[in-house]
Amino acid sequence: MNLYQSLKTKTRRTIMIVESDNALAQRLVASLVTIADSSDGEPNRFQSANLECQVFASQREFFESDPAIWDVVVCASQLGDSSGFDILSFVQGLRPDVPVILTGLPDEAGAAVEAIKAGAADYLMLTGHEMITLPVTVQKCLALQVIRSENDDLHADLSQSLSELAVANRELQQMIQRLEVAARTDDLTKLSNRRWLNLMLESKWEEASRNGIPLAFLMIDLDGFKPFNDSFGHQKGDEVLRLAARVLEANCRSIDVSARFGGDEFCVLMPHAEPDSAIRVAHRIAAAFDEAMSAIVESDSFVSMSIGVSHLQINQPVSADELVLFADEAMYKAKSISSKRVVMSEASRRKIA
Repeated sequence: MNLYQSLKTKTRRTIMIVESDNALAQRLVASLVTIADSSDGEPNRFQSANLECQVFASQREFFESDPAIWDVVVCASQLGDSSGFDILSFVQGLRPDVPVILTGLPDEAGAAVEAIKAGAADYLMLTGHEMITLPVTVQKCLALQVIRSENDDLHADLSQSLSELAVANRELQQMIQRLEVAARTDDLTKLSNRRWLNLMLESKWEEASRNGIPLAFLMIDLDGFKPFNDSFGHQKGDEVLRLAARVLEANCRSIDVSARFGGDEFCVLMPHAEPDSAIRVAHRIAAAFDEAMSAIVESDSFVSMSIGVSHLQINQPVSADELVLFADEAMYKAKSISSKRVVMSEASRRKIA
């Protein structure tokens, strides 16, 4: 339990009175407690049902008191051995939550403004009406102390709630991001899936058609994959598919969209790519895949790539689907010619039925 919480649950408040004038100190005590008798035989300690007063004649005596029991400090602005402002600084250093009320005689009125500026909770002019003014001032300070503690608790609760909300929001955003990635990713190869490819294809097609931007498409098939899969099993076949995916990712640009088209077919959508650049990338992919395959399988079980390339400027397709079709036809042409690994489509514009 912190000091503010203990303040709200305490049944008795301790008022520390620092006053070198004993008669004045007794007058202050009498204004606060109903029975101004010493408690437990201690001459400088007085208590009633709700308040306890402890009187200190000097700064030295007060400095020896236990800060944990302070609730309010009432201190003369002028003491025999020091100034009340020294007491104020001392309390602010140890217990900034404890209000300090400085007191002074009418001829010391100039100290009132200085006291408030220094951080005193109040300044009480001693005019002989302390029986009325001091209890009111003390109760006001205690009430403000409780309000401040409740306000601090509310701020702490609010900060905790905001912190928890921020954590929940981060977790939600991370979950949404994971779901978005899962929705556009092929589980096996971790490339883009067919659904995401179609969305990106339509988007890049519209951009390229509207602004005259180069756009290429690569359709890729794994030659010999089925016999390999039948001979070595699906686990080895899956390993080859993942290998093909890594080769595509390693040899494409960051703006390209490499995807698994289906089965053992892959594709690469290449925005802002001229025909010669697309052909070079296709050859690089095929060569890199050959090299990767040679490191994991025997030559008589080799899987290779056939790649068909289509281009918006060369084929002048009327739709994104037709751009894909031209690349698909070029790929099958590459598969039919043993000496060809990469074929650029030279088909002219025609509509898909």
